[in-house]
Amino acid sequence: MKYLTTFMVACTLLFGYTMALNAQEKPGQPAPSQEEMAAKKKQIGEIQGKMRAIEKQVASQDEECKKIATQMQELEKQRRARLDTLLEKNQEYQTLKKQLLELMPPPPPKKEEPKK
Repeated sequence: MKYLTTFMVACTLLFGYTMALNAQEKPGQPAPSQEEMAAKKKQIGEIQGKMRAIEKQVASQDEECKKIATQMQELEKQRRARLDTLLEKNQEYQTLKKQLLELMPPPPPKKEEPKK
């Protein structure tokens, strides 16, 4: 019985020591600097912009895509109108909406084009 207890304590200590060694941070790649992160975000933004431009170009050439986009715009108008109707009676929403409008700067005046 004494040997079994000693063996169990030794195994527990060995297991604990092994886990402690594995838990320590291993030297790896250093964290990227702010400049590197900014450059990477800029590169990602440029790639996404190019992808969007290609998507728009392809979508503008396809009649089915144009039709679907028109349907989506109409459905969004319907959804917004329905939501506005439902939110008319919501006092908290209306108060927040009023606060938001007060905080937002007024839109710039539209420039009138000279008549030819």
